[in-house]
Amino acid sequence: MKETIVIKIGGVASQQLSLDFIAQVKAWKEAGKHLVIVHGGGFAINKLMKDHKVAVKKIDGLRVTSNSDMVLVERALLDIVGKDLTKKLNQSGVDSVQLLSDLEKVVEAEFLDQETFGYVGEVSHIQSAYLEQMLSDDMIPVLASLGYSKDGELLNINADYLATAVATALSADQLILMTDVKGVLENGAVLDSLSVQAVQEKIDQGVITGGMIPKIESAAKTVQAGVGQVLIGDNLTSGTWIGKD
Repeated sequence: MKETIVIKIGGVASQQLSLDFIAQVKAWKEAGKHLVIVHGGGFAINKLMKDHKVAVKKIDGLRVTSNSDMVLVERALLDIVGKDLTKKLNQSGVDSVQLLSDLEKVVEAEFLDQETFGYVGEVSHIQSAYLEQMLSDDMIPVLASLGYSKDGELLNINADYLATAVATALSADQLILMTDVKGVLENGAVLDSLSVQAVQEKIDQGVITGGMIPKIESAAKTVQAGVGQVLIGDNLTSGTWIGKD
């Protein structure tokens, strides 16, 4: 879908929307852009798990999630982060709709590796027609990083991977992966740009580590799948741009 921008925003950032963020979103809307927002919510999940005395475990930057953990994950993402984010957007004059029960109509997923990660999924298909109808109605869909298996099981999905799948399905012009760092850092400085070919090299060199790995891998896959540009940074306009060259 032309003139489409997919924004992935982290849980912490989504709770502290800056005036610059709102202003940029409004500017894009006024310019005729279609926007989709995908959010995570690690901080909210961690808090609920701590409150319930459940240990947090990650492997390669991905949260290991048991079946019982999913109750807390769902509550954190939908009832806390997503609800608050959508409310703040609407209060700022940005027409947004949080996908709840209808999320199952949009995000189809399958287990990533149940033995290793538990109820962690990877996207198998995005029903883009549902999102496109919302965009045609001039609404901003707000999606939590969740998906449903073919058997109706709720799965926890890395928000970067979900944003990648949504951007690819919509043939978006841009994917913006907002995080809590200014971009990809090398020797303390932000890399202005990074080619797809250089991604694995930077991972092997230890420049890209931990939770940044799935972000960069998502960016590379998105560009390879035909999305124009990917931005990784702590705002909507600057950071590290990832492209084919």
